[in-house]
Amino acid sequence: MSEMIKMHTKSSITIEEGCEEFYRWCRLNGFSEYTIEFYQGIAHNLSTYTSLEQPINIFDKTLYEDYCLFLQQKGIKSTTIYTYLRGLKRMLNFFMNEGLIDRFMIDLPKMETPTKEVYTEEELRRLLKKPNLKKCRFTEYRNWVIINYLIGTGQRRNTITNIKIGDLDLDNRLVVLRVTKNKREIILPITESLVLVLKEYLRFRGGTKDDYLFCSQEGKKMGNDSLTNAIRKYNHKRGVEKSSIHLFRHTFAYMCMKNEMDIMRIQKLLGHARIDTTQNYLRQFGFSDLQKDYEKYNPLETLKDDSVAKRWRKKNK
Repeated sequence: MSEMIKMHTKSSITIEEGCEEFYRWCRLNGFSEYTIEFYQGIAHNLSTYTSLEQPINIFDKTLYEDYCLFLQQKGIKSTTIYTYLRGLKRMLNFFMNEGLIDRFMIDLPKMETPTKEVYTEEELRRLLKKPNLKKCRFTEYRNWVIINYLIGTGQRRNTITNIKIGDLDLDNRLVVLRVTKNKREIILPITESLVLVLKEYLRFRGGTKDDYLFCSQEGKKMGNDSLTNAIRKYNHKRGVEKSSIHLFRHTFAYMCMKNEMDIMRIQKLLGHARIDTTQNYLRQFGFSDLQKDYEKYNPLETLKDDSVAKRWRKKNK
């Protein structure tokens, strides 16, 4: 008796095979390798709960909710759990759209977004203190220049490591960002102080317009991990325990807001596609910041001669 012909459908593939299809879709749609690595990490975390060799169509709401409970019982921070599940939701939506699993509602756990502690002004002053150029090595001086750049632009790590000397137009005080998160080329202004810092730096660094701006002692491009390690060592040497490069981005947004820059302009400078992303960066804008000059800008106080306080003061002179 001959063997029966079996029909193979997409729903019979494994979870791991479905993940590979998702990574392929990400690449076709221009996602960066760093983003794809993030989703690969999400799949790896899922594998600690259930085998990825199982058929993908076993994935349903019950399995998703059981995984949520599993993460909570492991004592993982709520912010980390939220990150895991936000990534998993994107993958599961892809599986649903491809007909790999049945549709179900994916609820992310409610959580309070923690306020990020930005660099203080005192910490920034310590980091900005210029090293003695007669005594320091090139790498320490380069790190000081990078700190100036981070504070002055709030740009992302991957963007900074990919800037070439030719991307700078110091005469017109601007920089062209060719490697950005949204894949779009952006032209942004830089301040006079940063221009002066970069001009001096380039006299030491040398190089051609096709060389990367921030380089190793040997003149080679810095990788993202090299930049992270360099800033960590630099900050700790200056007595600053915080060492996050991304925290400079939050600090930039916070201080721009504190200096009364409007949020729409901050959004453009940070390259955010959505205003709510910028608003999340400014969650650390606390009560004391809101209270500063509050009466100066509050409409109840600024309406000419109609202020209750003004009338009261006149009456009680």
